[in-house]
Amino acid sequence: MMKRIDDWQVKNAMQTAIIDGEDALTYQELEERVKERADILAGIPQKVILAPMSNDLDQLINFLALIRADKVAVPVNAGISYQGLQDILMQFEAPLVLTDIHTISLNAAVPIDSDEYASPSDLAFIGFTSGTTGQPKGYRRTHQSWVKSFEGTNELIRQSGNQSATVFGSMHYSLSLYTLMQTLYFGQTFILNQHFSTKRLIDLVKQTKSLTCYLVPTMIHALVSKLEDQNELLTENYTIISSGAKLNVDIRRKLYHYCPNVQLYEFYGSSETSYISMETVQGIPSDNSVGQLFPGVEVVIDHPNAEGVGEIKVRSPLNFACYHRKGEDYVATVACVSTGDLGKLAGNTLEYYGRKDDCINRGGEKFYPLEFERHLLKLAAVDEIVVLGIPDEHYNEKIGAVIVWSDQNQVMSLNEINSYLSAQMSRPAKIDHVFAVEAIPKQNNGKISRKQLLRDSVKERVSSVI
Repeated sequence: MMKRIDDWQVKNAMQTAIIDGEDALTYQELEERVKERADILAGIPQKVILAPMSNDLDQLINFLALIRADKVAVPVNAGISYQGLQDILMQFEAPLVLTDIHTISLNAAVPIDSDEYASPSDLAFIGFTSGTTGQPKGYRRTHQSWVKSFEGTNELIRQSGNQSATVFGSMHYSLSLYTLMQTLYFGQTFILNQHFSTKRLIDLVKQTKSLTCYLVPTMIHALVSKLEDQNELLTENYTIISSGAKLNVDIRRKLYHYCPNVQLYEFYGSSETSYISMETVQGIPSDNSVGQLFPGVEVVIDHPNAEGVGEIKVRSPLNFACYHRKGEDYVATVACVSTGDLGKLAGNTLEYYGRKDDCINRGGEKFYPLEFERHLLKLAAVDEIVVLGIPDEHYNEKIGAVIVWSDQNQVMSLNEINSYLSAQMSRPAKIDHVFAVEAIPKQNNGKISRKQLLRDSVKERVSSVI
């Protein structure tokens, strides 16, 4: 990846590489700053170096310098707790935390005798997710897997050097790092943001030509709500690439109404797999579709039910190398990744039915939350909704709906909701409990945690629901 970025420094040195507020770096300036820091880092004996990342230009340069110096970069949230940092440090034999680049070489401890990542490899960095247990789980990402992903993107959405790209998540997230590296790989301009705000997003769209915005659905929902409140049309030509969750039909319709010239693409994938499929339909795609398989990707549906729905497994050159295990030096692309997601194939089109763990077992019958959410979001009364399983002694699980009403004066009763569902669902199904909330809490990456929602917004209220 870095060789390709170096090439842009030679070909178009004065092209803007990164914009951070009022500051801007050309590719030549970026090359000089990265090289200076990489030379310092190359003299440090430690191989594994944790890089605290916030949305700060200096820390982006540190990350690029670590890759240039052939270190194993481990990006972590700059605001990580002491215990969280210790949990990650314990997973390595001789780690070092990158703080001040100018004094780190003086403070570097002599490493213990370790073969961890001692051999040359294609390893780019090790990222960490929270994992299903809440404990940090490391995954190894190679240069070649992302390069193949960049090239696949170029096949589907033609890239050129006069484009700009921006992302609003914290820079230690896989999506944010991916956006940064892909933008620099194609010689484009990366626009750094301190945090997400609809005002910032709208201003960027109005001020930036050929802009691509990498967003999660909650951000798109916030954009549409802002434009709707202001009765404003955003008529500029720009591109949105949405990932992290499926965008619901109602938000799609509103986005096309308030942003008539937007090009919208939905990517389905994960930190471990990179992209799996892409929805290119400009309009309203078929229910549950997450688009055509990404170039080079093969999907296997494991243990499909009578409807063809089973766990999505992915064979792909874009897959991660493996999960990190302390002391191991082996790096090779995983042949087949189990995603934990449910889906089915219809030709080359992949359909998505939610997380395997989110599937609700009500009295022995399996229901997918997306079945309910897709229909209920069509109602004008419903602004946001999350459907989840609630533990029940008799049924194993009952079906609950956490709803943000569009208007508190126009709410629907449980009977009204179920009457509507009976006319819409392909099989008999009903909601057992409704929980009205003012807002559905989001994680730092803009996603919704059903487990947290069940714990914080539902469990203590179940006994009072009739």
